[in-house]
Amino acid sequence: MRSATAALALLIFCGGSLADARSSDCFRRSEAVADQALRYSAEVMVMSDTCRNPTYDRFALRNRVQLIEFQEAMKAHFRRSGRNAQAKLDAFMTHLANDAALRTGVQNIGQVCAVAVQFLATADTMSGEGFRQYAESQVKQHDGEYRYCKE
Repeated sequence: MRSATAALALLIFCGGSLADARSSDCFRRSEAVADQALRYSAEVMVMSDTCRNPTYDRFALRNRVQLIEFQEAMKAHFRRSGRNAQAKLDAFMTHLANDAALRTGVQNIGQVCAVAVQFLATADTMSGEGFRQYAESQVKQHDGEYRYCKE
């Protein structure tokens, strides 16, 4: 049961392709961190909504400065690939949320929310530098999936 729960958690919280963010040729390190942070934020939002849990509102309020910084970093990433960086960011963030919702929508909500309890509890305490450090740790886990710019 524990391995099934861990596998379900991995599917729910880590799913999704990085290809969506790769409309630009390369990532700067700060952009990869922003990518991971925004992915995490989308998962928190969807899990909170799915499980009728108020965590996301508190998370977003507590981390609003960081979230804006991460959004600006992703806009810079999209800007290098052409115009309409804001529209690309909006589409990217919408895709993240839709992808997370689709992954959870095909699963038993009771199981999803049982697994999400710890995830949401962690998100409910994460703020500022802790949020940034978490995103950086995720970049390390997914490092091979990014093509970095030569600076």
